[in-house]
Amino acid sequence: MSVFSRILKLLRPHYGALVIGLSCLLFSTGAMLLQPVLWKVMVDEVLIKGEKQYFVHVIAAMLVAGMLGSCANGVRTWRLERTAQKFVLELRQRIFTHLQAQPLAFFHERRSGDLISRVVGDVDTVQEVVINGTDTFLSNILGMIGVSAVLIWMNWKLGLATVFPVLVTLSLMRRYNSKVKPVYRAARDKLGDVSAKLQENLTGVNTVKAFAREEETAERFHVTVMNYFTQSLLGISLRARYMPLVQFLTFFGSVIMIGYGGWLFMYEHLPIGTLIAYRGFWWQLYGPVYSIAGINDMLQRANAAGSRIFELLDHTPELRDAPNATELPRILGDVQFDRVSFRYAAHSSAKPPASDTNGTSPLAPKSVGAGTLIELSFRVAPGTRVGLVGPSGAGKSTLLALIPRFYDPQAGVIRIDGVDLRSITQRSLRRQIGMVLQESFLFNESIMENIRFGRPHASREEVEAAARQSNAHEFIERLTHGYDTLVGERGVKLSGGQRQRIAIARAFLADPAILLLDEATSAVEAESEAIIQQALDRLMCGRTSFVVSHRLSVIRPCDVILVIDGGRLAEHGTHLELLERGGLYAQMYRLQMGAEEVESARA
Repeated sequence: MSVFSRILKLLRPHYGALVIGLSCLLFSTGAMLLQPVLWKVMVDEVLIKGEKQYFVHVIAAMLVAGMLGSCANGVRTWRLERTAQKFVLELRQRIFTHLQAQPLAFFHERRSGDLISRVVGDVDTVQEVVINGTDTFLSNILGMIGVSAVLIWMNWKLGLATVFPVLVTLSLMRRYNSKVKPVYRAARDKLGDVSAKLQENLTGVNTVKAFAREEETAERFHVTVMNYFTQSLLGISLRARYMPLVQFLTFFGSVIMIGYGGWLFMYEHLPIGTLIAYRGFWWQLYGPVYSIAGINDMLQRANAAGSRIFELLDHTPELRDAPNATELPRILGDVQFDRVSFRYAAHSSAKPPASDTNGTSPLAPKSVGAGTLIELSFRVAPGTRVGLVGPSGAGKSTLLALIPRFYDPQAGVIRIDGVDLRSITQRSLRRQIGMVLQESFLFNESIMENIRFGRPHASREEVEAAARQSNAHEFIERLTHGYDTLVGERGVKLSGGQRQRIAIARAFLADPAILLLDEATSAVEAESEAIIQQALDRLMCGRTSFVVSHRLSVIRPCDVILVIDGGRLAEHGTHLELLERGGLYAQMYRLQMGAEEVESARA
């Protein structure tokens, strides 16, 4: 019941509409209960006793009760279903907003397909109950209670005998709930596995086809679906035993009513009108009982789905703004790391950063050990171009991820313009940081909207100016729909170089003070690299820029180069200074460029 009590709390803003709807429900239920009572009056008073003057009054009362009950049902349906739809809208938005507030680590440690299943599938299941189940459940409960009271009022002996099977059914329902609840929860989790596997396979379809692994992938998906199928069968098995028993009890209640009612008619002079009224009330009593049994099963599925939803909503973001966090004003771009140490959580199951493993998930955490930083200290003046180099897994992308506060270090302090990042709001910090990654994400919208993502209200002229600076304007103009061209999911309709230039235009338009470039040219074709590098040089001008690249020719022009090895700052200096020292950087440069190139650079 904790899930449903929490749903009731979320419904608190809609209590006014619910009161109106439930009042109409009470009225329509009363009108329904009145009909068999009027039948009794018609039979006993008008037909048997001959009180003909009541004939018209009884017929009129039947019509008025039916008409008013139907009108009340119409108002109830409108108010309750409209409220339920609005509640589901607010719940889905609430979940999405809560997800947006989570740090990157939250998403790196969870499957996106399972999160989608909770936001879509689980909310749909709750919606089915809130919109259809609750209304029907309450109307049936009220009807059942009202009918039971009327039956006992008309004849307490027959009434109690008739109601007894209902009490047995409710007892069975309670036992059924205790057994089926964990089964349905496990089934919802298995369905989340199906969504996660489907999302993963659709996202990686290029890799599947490239290695001709369609059959093997389909087999793994079949195993996941079969796990869900097997778990679902357990629920079906319980339901198959429970529902026929409920159906038999309703039939048994009818036998008791007719048999015991007939005996009372023959031996205790029960009025025939009362027996007819009982028969009229029979379906109004046992119809709701059977309906409630079905709705109860729906409620248990909703309980399982709701528990997954609230499990998500109850997750408190590990990385939050401090209660007294302030807005960061426009910054100059002075960046300082003061004895910063960081290690990814031991339970992290996410993929490593792209720049350190040649993967496709930039700035994502790695396995424990990789990406660790140990007492890292340096300071960068505003407008400095900083190159980051080092072996794979040394912590270069981790360093970049700490600057916009995607993660907090376990020790040490990171300051921008002398201000501790933990004392300012994440939003005001990230609005002043631009990022161009190895595979920059594009939304399935127009080129115009993708460039505007950093500044939604920018004018068309400003967007075009940014595109010109990123060397993207010419190819955009050649497209059939120009800036209104839809790029497809993840920008699939554009080449890698075109996607990068749009990402650079997006950064130009956002006008950040600090720029983070993580392998920004490594995934593009050779003919686009020079064009993109030219645009990046233009973008970095006058901004504090951090550049990660395995191509040391890209790093060479930087004002200062930081060499990261094993999470520590091994060396720092200009390109020529590091070559003169003959350390790790010189070794890497010699391996990549050749000994002659190194000697030429020194000369």
